[in-house]
Amino acid sequence: MNLHFDCEVAGEILRQKLAKRPYFDSSEAFEALDQNDKGYLTIEEFKKALNNYGIYTSNNDLKSLVKRFDRDEDGRVSYKEFINEIRPHSPKKY
Repeated sequence: MNLHFDCEVAGEILRQKLAKRPYFDSSEAFEALDQNDKGYLTIEEFKKALNNYGIYTSNNDLKSLVKRFDRDEDGRVSYKEFINEIRPHSPKKY
């Protein structure tokens, strides 16, 4: 259980850092990942984006990543699902 909480805290820290970046635009991030311009992200688009940054993962890790974003479990990540996952979930710390 501690591992789960540690992962959630680490994820929230990353979300908070992204929100503080003045030039980060979540819409542009989604558009950059959505290479097929279909309005949703697939496991292949996540894989390609990670590979472009030298991050190579197993299929199971990719499935877990997409599952994290894909709240309605339709096998793809909509813009709304993407935004909901990368925006901070807890109040900003001042």
